[in-house]
Amino acid sequence: MIIFRYLRKETYLTMSVVTVVLLLIFLCNQFVRFLSRAAAGKISATAVFKIMALQVPYLIGLLLPVGLFLGILLAYGRLYTDNEMTVLSACGFSKRNLVFCSLRFSILVAVVVAGLVLWVNPQLMAYQLRLKTASPAESILETAMPGRFQMMPGGKQVYYVEDVSRDRKQINHIFVAEQEKSQDAPASQDGHVWNVLFAKKGYELNENGDIFMVAEEGFRYFGTPGEKDFQVAQFDQYGLRLDNQVPEIHKPYLAMSNRQLWERRDTDKHAWPELQWRIIMPLSVPILALLAVPFSYVRPRQGRYAKLLPAVLVYTIYANMMFVARSWVENQSITPTIGLWWLPVLLLLLGLFMLFDGRNFWLKYRLILSGKKTC
Repeated sequence: MIIFRYLRKETYLTMSVVTVVLLLIFLCNQFVRFLSRAAAGKISATAVFKIMALQVPYLIGLLLPVGLFLGILLAYGRLYTDNEMTVLSACGFSKRNLVFCSLRFSILVAVVVAGLVLWVNPQLMAYQLRLKTASPAESILETAMPGRFQMMPGGKQVYYVEDVSRDRKQINHIFVAEQEKSQDAPASQDGHVWNVLFAKKGYELNENGDIFMVAEEGFRYFGTPGEKDFQVAQFDQYGLRLDNQVPEIHKPYLAMSNRQLWERRDTDKHAWPELQWRIIMPLSVPILALLAVPFSYVRPRQGRYAKLLPAVLVYTIYANMMFVARSWVENQSITPTIGLWWLPVLLLLLGLFMLFDGRNFWLKYRLILSGKKTC
């Protein structure tokens, strides 16, 4: 029991450090991506921090399996190089006991990953998608970037503001161009005319879900480009209804519940691979823990990082093949029945092979390379 607690402490401590480091790397990458979208006026600045907060549990669910894999690899590798594993083996702690301890470590991690991937993340993803799509249409003052032309989500309005007040309640020197349909427009214009507005200042008004830009002290130009019958009107105050149409949600299946994915598995090509992905993520945790045990074995003079590179290479191939197999199922290159299930099976076979015959295999391989005969 004392040995189990000691190994658990070493493994979980290393796993936590690895997971936090990977989480910070991925968060920085995501923050730069969302910050560029905010700079382009596609999402508001306040939405960026909300989305980043929602990214934390999503990334933890993806990074915990690799964190446990590397945690076991590094923790056991240190015990091998410090001869602690040799002492434990001399006291009767066999490789079988080590495997059982590692699998017990992985159960708690697998439960956490299952809770995040199967239930928590879909709900957070649904809220995140609503933030991404509703943010540009909620408030022009939140997403307005001074000195830059921006397009509303509907694609029929373009606006430009020269300056925004510090409290973001007033905009100055406004230009808005809106394309409208008209029966009097010539055929060459596809029945569209332009409504162009210029105002000295303005503010935003939200009434019953409709967003209006109230412009003050400006001019309105209405007509067909290339024609001479433009209508020009001067106004002291003019309310322009903004196109707050919410754009189509990208990858909506990520936000679906497990029940919805199961019901749509025959009609939606993305539903079945997404559901398989969610199930395989927690199933991969004990398999990776099993695989990490033989990979962690090093001789005292080899160093604890001797097998880090091949272990990372194996996991990288496995993770990339998950994405490839998912695209194969979506493109109907392989049947949904086979789906992604063959990947954890292959990983399990590799772990069992290395666990029971791996040392002899590598020894024979080294002897063959050296030109020596083997019996």
